[in-house]
Amino acid sequence: MKSILLISQNFYPEIGSAANRMKNIFNHLVDHGYDVYILTTQPSYPNEKMYKDEKYWNDERLNNVPDNRVIRLAMRHEKQKKSMSSRLYYYIEFMLKVHYFVKHTEKYFDLIYVTSPNIFAPWGTLFLQRDITTNKTILEIRDLWPDSVSALDKMNIDVLMPMLRLMEKRMYRNAKKIVVNNMSFIPHIQKYVKNKDFLFLPNAINDEELNLRPKKAAFSVVYTGNLGFAQDNKQLEEIAVALNKNKIPFNAIVYGIHANDFRRFVDEQQFEYVNVFETLPKSECLSFTSEHHVALSILKQSEVFMNVLPGKVIDALCMEVPVVTNLGGFTQALIQDYEVGSNIESASTEELVEAILTYKDDPFMLRRHTENTKKIRSEIFRWETNIHKLMDFIS
Repeated sequence: MKSILLISQNFYPEIGSAANRMKNIFNHLVDHGYDVYILTTQPSYPNEKMYKDEKYWNDERLNNVPDNRVIRLAMRHEKQKKSMSSRLYYYIEFMLKVHYFVKHTEKYFDLIYVTSPNIFAPWGTLFLQRDITTNKTILEIRDLWPDSVSALDKMNIDVLMPMLRLMEKRMYRNAKKIVVNNMSFIPHIQKYVKNKDFLFLPNAINDEELNLRPKKAAFSVVYTGNLGFAQDNKQLEEIAVALNKNKIPFNAIVYGIHANDFRRFVDEQQFEYVNVFETLPKSECLSFTSEHHVALSILKQSEVFMNVLPGKVIDALCMEVPVVTNLGGFTQALIQDYEVGSNIESASTEELVEAILTYKDDPFMLRRHTENTKKIRSEIFRWETNIHKLMDFIS
């Protein structure tokens, strides 16, 4: 039985795709006989206070895992701050503690699996470590960094780019193998490293999570997930105005830096057809999504963000809800190939609203695209299938 250490900033019971992904990898590896440990932090995404509510601690199996298997680092600095400099202090502390832990415990593990973002987890794992450590380390890339930080327009890192590129290159080189959650990341990484094995492992869903609810009587749109630096909250507000004007119910579950801004906007506008709901545990949020006819996913118009595959897109498709999005790259190709949504790269508000109205006015297309989601879920987004690909890759 192989022992494996997972390293991730996010883990159960946190909401969001990063924590849910690591929860599933942890559980499925345990189910297949691996001796699994995870190094993580105390739950604090999007804020620490919400996890005092027991509704988020709804996995009895993980609740009963011994503390020596779910190792939560005690952090002095807070993670969820608007100030990028404050976050940087947190990340550096996290990196140093990861480095210390790995350096003193790697001999107990056959494999180390470290996921990014944040980038400081793999830096702590792969830099200034012995070769025996890096030779057993699988690197998972869920976002391209430093590109994504540069695209946020929150911190000018141009002067640091040469050094950051060098560190990015060394990170890829030091890893034994690389897992990506987006096929479009592979060509980027191959610019820095050759002869490296890759595995495409997208976020996915478990069969037991397919608690589909009947669709609402009236055509409706849903948005669930993070409203952070990468999301275009202003465009989301514009879409809310347009959908309300067209008398289309629009329901949102939001969290993150700009979530309160959106809630305040909706309250001030006194919309009749737009509602913002409180955050829910993952399983309940999936069922909530399934009630709707179309799901919305929008990111800021940047080359970096246009090439991601958001968890909310996968969640919607797995719950048999076609998506309307402004993304490009691999996500655009996937949606178009399977005919499971309307995808217009860098779409304007008017174009996105028009795509939604097209679904409302064309029930035949809506039914066809809804039916097509079953195929993409079965072929690409099923954990019971994908975990075998991961086990073959790391063996």
